Amino acid sequence: MDHLEKRAKRWSLEEVREYLLQHDIRISAYRLKIFEYLINERTHPTAEEIYEVIKRDLPAISPATVYNTLRLFLEKKIVQLVSVEKNEGRYDATLSWHGHLKCLACGKVFDLHIETLKLDGLEGFEIFEKHLNLKGLCPECLKTKNFKREGKHG
Repeated sequence: MDHLEKRAKRWSLEEVREYLLQHDIRISAYRLKIFEYLINERTHPTAEEIYEVIKRDLPAISPATVYNTLRLFLEKKIVQLVSVEKNEGRYDATLSWHGHLKCLACGKVFDLHIETLKLDGLEGFEIFEKHLNLKGLCPECLKTKNFKREGKHG
């Protein structure tokens, strides 16, 4: 089941359970809730943000459980780590190749679907990873003009 194919429809808990089992991941309430959040919200959250959201429904969860679950999801290749900023790891359940744009005003990270990208000068190279990360302003922040360009971009 391709993640982008499911994009328009929210995943049910049963679909999440089935997906985790297909990837040999033992089911727990924490794992279900964490993956359900990642696949349905698509906000590219940090581990800390995931912890804050999940503890509302499951108050007994610990930050260590969130980090361990995310590490397992990375090992099983059902999420990817996105690093748009230095020292800021965000998690993404969309595995097909796509780019990201971080809004410098509101801090949100948006998916960019890439149809074509032409790169020159790679003859003789073997590429193992590809990432496209952009920084700019989202349409909402452009409308509010609540951003000073001086020294904010980089």
